[in-house]
Amino acid sequence: MNNKFRVVSFGLVSALSINSAFALPIDWSGVFGADTHMLSNTCRTGDNIGATEKPLPTDTRTGTQALRNGDCDASFQTYTFRLNPNIIINDGVTLKGELSTGHIRGNFAGSDSANNQDGSANNSYFFTTPSQRSALNINQMYMEMYADTALIKIGRMSRHFGMGLVFDNGSDPWDRFLTMYDGIEAEMKIGNFSVIPHYAKISNYNDGAENAREASGALDVRELGLIAKYDNKNSDLVASVLYAKRSSERQSSLYNSNSAAADKLERGKTEVTVIEPYVAKRWSKLRVSAEGSLQSGDYGNIYGPNESSKLSAQAYVAEAKYDLNPKWDIGLLAGQISGDKGETSKFEATYLHPNFHVADLMFRYNYAAINEGGRSIFDSSITNARFFKFYGNFKTDKWTWKGAVVMANALETATAGKQAYHHEENYRFTSTQKQDASYGYEIDLGFDYMWNPNVMISGYYGYWAVGDYYAFSNATKELSLQNVHGGGMRATLQF
Repeated sequence: MNNKFRVVSFGLVSALSINSAFALPIDWSGVFGADTHMLSNTCRTGDNIGATEKPLPTDTRTGTQALRNGDCDASFQTYTFRLNPNIIINDGVTLKGELSTGHIRGNFAGSDSANNQDGSANNSYFFTTPSQRSALNINQMYMEMYADTALIKIGRMSRHFGMGLVFDNGSDPWDRFLTMYDGIEAEMKIGNFSVIPHYAKISNYNDGAENAREASGALDVRELGLIAKYDNKNSDLVASVLYAKRSSERQSSLYNSNSAAADKLERGKTEVTVIEPYVAKRWSKLRVSAEGSLQSGDYGNIYGPNESSKLSAQAYVAEAKYDLNPKWDIGLLAGQISGDKGETSKFEATYLHPNFHVADLMFRYNYAAINEGGRSIFDSSITNARFFKFYGNFKTDKWTWKGAVVMANALETATAGKQAYHHEENYRFTSTQKQDASYGYEIDLGFDYMWNPNVMISGYYGYWAVGDYYAFSNATKELSLQNVHGGGMRATLQF
């Protein structure tokens, strides 16, 4: 009887626990998408430049814009997967999150091969060898608490500001990355004005330390900041400014460099201030927005051991969009992103968020990763550039046809007899030749088709006429250039 009582009691408790657990209302939303891409001439040259994996200070390739010759075409497929739970605890607290897989909030098709424990596959299992394994990442998990004076968020959350030049929350279905904070923020509103102070722990590890002292604070990267915002819905005007100070301790390895000058160059202590003004205004059919990013402070050892640098970098981007009629809209996007001269101890380059794109090919991919590996091909940022993008869209009930022309030049280039900075490979070198400033121009065409309210089918084709900036080889003979072109398709499900 006692055993039966225990079984019945356990069953009743379990049932009550399950009912209690499922009593909380949970809303689910998310994104799933699959795409395919084919790119040609990703080396941007057909010249044979050798098989060195990376240029070294003593390598004759130092400074060249050429990539390791070999795989100069790319064909890849990826998927994106994000699941966003929204759990209402009570009237005053909600738990929100984001779950995904892979480094890029998804992964490449066929990646993460899972073979035997020793890393090898049994050749006899040609059709049955496991091909996939992946971990579930918690990109966000935070609680929102509703108080009389503020909306408070605590936990791991994303951050967005302005046009997303530096801080981007990855809200677009195909955004591969997001600005992620572990911390606390509070939004206080009075009429059209709001103030949002925040504190965050960005990192607390050292991947090279045998005795990583996380609890001591010696590995910390921290940020303290404030956003002041004016948002008038009646006049369609938004004006805001972000101020933040980020500091890292000497032993943190988050910002360690993989530059050619040294393997895992230790950055050391840093303290950087960023100030970003943003304004957006709409007049009937015209919408104008602009954002700046002003970065300064102690930037650590950029060029080599014990070569501490000051940071002084800026970025400015503006966009104007005009609705000609219900079917047509046209726009202009322009920006200037500072680059580094490489001549002084001051570091002057700005790197925008990798989610911020202006073209389908130019600045879109890390082309060195296609040929040399080491990083994801999506780890690419706009830097050292002045660009202009003219675009237009034609919309019907289910179709949107898109076209754009993009032109760009480099702000900083190599000059014979002086030091310069390689912005893609991240190292300083001494130049023996003069470098042209033109990145070239690009023509992009694309479409979106609304299959149903939740599914979008998209396609694109881009042609990049590569500019003479990429002909620089730091040798007497310049590289011969090949234009990059390619296209792809994707299917996106949002729910």
